[in-house]
Amino acid sequence: MAGHRVVVVGAGISGLTAAHRLVADHPNLAVTVLEAGPRVGGALVTSPLEGTGLEVDEGADAFLVRVPWAADLCTELGLGDKLVAPRVRQASLWLDGALRPLPAPNVLGLPLDPSTVAPGILEAADLDRLAGTGHPDVPLPDGDLSVGAVVRACVGDAVHERLVDPLLGGVNAGRADDLSCTTMAPQLLAAARSDDGLLGSLRATHRSVDPTAPVFNAPRDGMGQMVTALAGRLGDRIRRNTPVVSLNRVSDGWAVGTADGGTVAADAVVVATPAYAAAALLAPVAPDGAEILVELVHASVVLTTVAFRRADLAVPDDRSGFLVGRSEGLLITACSFADRKWSHLDDGDHTVLRVSCGRVDDDRPADLDDRSLGEAVLADLATTLGTDAPPSTLRISRWPRSLVQFPVGHAGRMAEVDRDLSDRAPGVVLAGATRYGVGIPACIRSGTKAATAAATHCT
Repeated sequence: MAGHRVVVVGAGISGLTAAHRLVADHPNLAVTVLEAGPRVGGALVTSPLEGTGLEVDEGADAFLVRVPWAADLCTELGLGDKLVAPRVRQASLWLDGALRPLPAPNVLGLPLDPSTVAPGILEAADLDRLAGTGHPDVPLPDGDLSVGAVVRACVGDAVHERLVDPLLGGVNAGRADDLSCTTMAPQLLAAARSDDGLLGSLRATHRSVDPTAPVFNAPRDGMGQMVTALAGRLGDRIRRNTPVVSLNRVSDGWAVGTADGGTVAADAVVVATPAYAAAALLAPVAPDGAEILVELVHASVVLTTVAFRRADLAVPDDRSGFLVGRSEGLLITACSFADRKWSHLDDGDHTVLRVSCGRVDDDRPADLDDRSLGEAVLADLATTLGTDAPPSTLRISRWPRSLVQFPVGHAGRMAEVDRDLSDRAPGVVLAGATRYGVGIPACIRSGTKAATAAATHCT
């Protein structure tokens, strides 16, 4: 590989991971990362929360442990002994104008024990069905299905609309009726097609899991620690404020054009940008793949971090926050009790909330200016938590077009993108949340696989 060059476009967690893997696993490769903005890390940002002395994440604040990609990378980066888990696991649901405990145990909101469903959430007939095995009404057709189609067929409409959709809507800012089960919840699809039925299979799996094992982890000082560690290892291989504007085939590889009129030569290119940016870059060289990417829908979300004096607002010690049902009419979609959830954010003086707004079918937050949005968030907190006290501080972090939606058949469409790149743009590889999901482990997985593909092309 000596003398071969790889350019990574985009320095979010996917691009940083791809570059890190290339440097760590293939030291003979020359690697350059081109980032359009002044900052690396994408949606992983940890910053001071004014007036509190706390460092609080502005985007994702944890990653799933049951898949290995993020935990393994943290260990490799020397962050393994700095990982912490939420100290409380139980969440609530704002439904029918009241906070109700989310059933536990559950899988993506799907209760495994109907006796844990609080009164007022479901009707008796729904509870009776939850007591069964969860076999679908009719055999599920082959291929990918929506999450909604699977859940509705196995346990009914009410369970889907009142429990599952609020959770997935909070995670992906989407509609579970439109989201690919293969991409978003493959364990549900496999369980629904098993001989044991959806609920029977999930219960069997749950019995084999250590109930004390952490579900989520995060570096003690915030998710930004992962970015800092990766950027530190990559050093001056990262070029900030360098937007990529073109990708042109040349006889010995690729010419990556930058906005300042420069060109970076490459034998392979990893494109680790949002789908819409990747589509614009790939359109001249892989038009069919670019067309698939440009059709993907993105949700814009806003995360508002609010701190109250604890004397003005105290939240339950045994709750990590709450989700909001789609039909409740509130602007907010979820609220995390950050100081209850994370021990390192408990300073004894403040109640710290991380409040999410925005869905794929609700652009109201994006249309409000910061002042109006802050007032609307506080009004919803007054409704749900009963406080009209002024906050100590309020910080708004906007993430426009940040959460790609995964329609039914998404994995097949990504395979079509790969085929078009392989046929028309050999050496160009796609990474990012577009591939496998918006979670941190999925992004790290995409960067890892992209690095392997780029390095293979250089052999």
